[in-house]
Amino acid sequence: MEFNTIDEAWMFWISYGGQKGFEVRKMYTNKRKSDGKVRSCRYVCANEGHRKKDKRDHLTKCPGAETRTDCQVRMGLIMDREKETYKLPQTSHLMVSQRKISELQGFEIETADDAGIGPKAAHELACVQVGGSSNLSYTLRDHKNYLRAKRQREMAYGQAGSMLMYFQDKIAENPSFQYALQMDIEEQIANIFWVDAKMLTDYAYFGDVVSFDTTFGTNKESRPFGVFVGFNQFRETVVFGAVLLYDETFESFKWLFETFLKAHNGKQPKTIYTDQDFAMGKAVKEVFLQAWHGLCTFHIMQNAVKHLAEPKDEDEGSKKDPKHVDDEGSEEEPSILSDFSACMYEYEDEATFEHAFQLMRTKASKQTWLDSIYKVREKWAECYMQDVFTLGMRSTQLSESLNSELKRHFKSDFDIIRFLKHFERVVADKRKKELDAEFESRRKQPRIKMKTPTLLQASKLYTPIIFEAFQGEYERSLVACTTTLEGNNEYLVAIGSLDENFTCFEKEYKVTGDPLKQTSTCSCGQFNRFEILCGHALKVLDLMNIKSLPAQYVLKRWTREARCGIVQDNEGRNIIENTKLDDMLRYKDMTRRFLNLALRAASNPGCTLLVNNTLGVLSKQVEEEINGCTDNVEPVTVPINVAPPSDLVSTARLKKKEVQTKTSKRQKTWLDKKRKFTKKGSKKKGQGSMSFEQALLQIHFHHRL
Repeated sequence: MEFNTIDEAWMFWISYGGQKGFEVRKMYTNKRKSDGKVRSCRYVCANEGHRKKDKRDHLTKCPGAETRTDCQVRMGLIMDREKETYKLPQTSHLMVSQRKISELQGFEIETADDAGIGPKAAHELACVQVGGSSNLSYTLRDHKNYLRAKRQREMAYGQAGSMLMYFQDKIAENPSFQYALQMDIEEQIANIFWVDAKMLTDYAYFGDVVSFDTTFGTNKESRPFGVFVGFNQFRETVVFGAVLLYDETFESFKWLFETFLKAHNGKQPKTIYTDQDFAMGKAVKEVFLQAWHGLCTFHIMQNAVKHLAEPKDEDEGSKKDPKHVDDEGSEEEPSILSDFSACMYEYEDEATFEHAFQLMRTKASKQTWLDSIYKVREKWAECYMQDVFTLGMRSTQLSESLNSELKRHFKSDFDIIRFLKHFERVVADKRKKELDAEFESRRKQPRIKMKTPTLLQASKLYTPIIFEAFQGEYERSLVACTTTLEGNNEYLVAIGSLDENFTCFEKEYKVTGDPLKQTSTCSCGQFNRFEILCGHALKVLDLMNIKSLPAQYVLKRWTREARCGIVQDNEGRNIIENTKLDDMLRYKDMTRRFLNLALRAASNPGCTLLVNNTLGVLSKQVEEEINGCTDNVEPVTVPINVAPPSDLVSTARLKKKEVQTKTSKRQKTWLDKKRKFTKKGSKKKGQGSMSFEQALLQIHFHHRL
């Protein structure tokens, strides 16, 4: 509001008081000393404030009736120096009585918080949307108070009770959501496992190779957090389940693995990778009876650095001045570490491995660790994994990569509800990458270097990244040389180099073919490990005049149709991954249409009034329709095991855990520190690090010379 003179403002206040039924008075008036004009003033109700106390009150025999009742009705004015007019101050929106958060604004605040947007950034965004902070009906402090109150409501039943309510809300959204609790002898919650509908379907399609690892420092309770992960047809990470453990004992791991299998209808993985934890390994051996258990090669190599390096070498390595690194930017690793790496990755036959390992033992000053790791050599050495179904996985890299990403979103002081919601958001980000890969695979066709029937067929079957690997093997088959053995369709096949000289050949492998059954079996074992035919087998198929890829050599999990089929949960229900998909699509469509309507109508007062009036009528009709539908809905009988008893929610307690001294970060060895300085300055501009897929194509799908 704006007035030309101060008298006009006063007359308005008198008229307003008469209309609303209260008397008025002037609280104060400030004038400029230069010309005596009013600079600011405040008009209030006559009943504003309280009667002042006087030391002579006790002498008054008949005190007058109390007229000051602290009425808050007021109007403040300030002078606009440019126009010489009087208007309401721009800070009126900061008064407590004028600040409020509507239901829609509260929804936007909660949505921003769930998306990981901080309060300050979310508040600034809200200010921009309404054209400035003066047009927003709440302050940043109100924003933070709203979130604090929301979290207090969420934690009304305490950590354990609120967690149970969160899980029950998830079950209400999708009945296929599952969770399990392990109680201790005092009926306190020790271990917590949960899995949603998407995790169930992902495991049904891609649960053949699983990686499991635990990490610390992600929650307020200082509990180890573990995730079961694998990869899909695009080699993107998929999550199969999650757990918060009380401790890392055999009993906890056994309960976890049994619960994991029960949630997934008893389906056992073919291969599972973990670290070298003894209790975990014992539980894997007892529960995953049909799975091959592999040890993470990354952890083994780190232990090799700790146990095989000489103490004086480690001291010298830690004190080495990085400025004195040689011209090539790196130093030679100790030969014993190189020998151990060769035993892990390079030797394909057991005899060569045994000879190299025993030779390495003679170089080691301390052989205790070597003897212990030798006892489990079947779980990490290349020569013992020729026929193991690994799909290229040799470590818990997927789990550690996900754990690293989780720590960027989590804080150690998160309560259980914030932890669960942020984990849900990180998993959603991973699933978004799969959708992006799916979209790109449909929008772009892979580049086929040769228009052969086999490659044309494979390009339509395989996902792009798997087709690239297959096409690489097909190219290698073109430079393969064969020798026919005395027998039925038996060959020795050696892959030649792809350079112009064509003078170097890889190791020969024996391939047995059967033109009637359209089979080609190679002794290199690549198909057993990766379910993708090697160049040797493709060469023999071509020699047998088989120009298309036989169906038995196409693994469904690598194809574009990997997700085709129906998956049921352990209750026999068909799993629907997103029960709110239809609601979300309708919401998205209405939001777009309402936003376009608001943008069109906002510039015209008449159109704005029309829209507001129509929305008022429409809102009443919607409420009547919703209430009518609710009255006609028949009551639904909820199974007794869906919701926990109310007394369990109110009395549930998480087992208290002492803060672990174990750090969430891996301590770097002296070798890591030396490599750190190697990377600096030696990396050329524009040269990026090798991706996991590139490493797979260059290492796992090619045989070493």
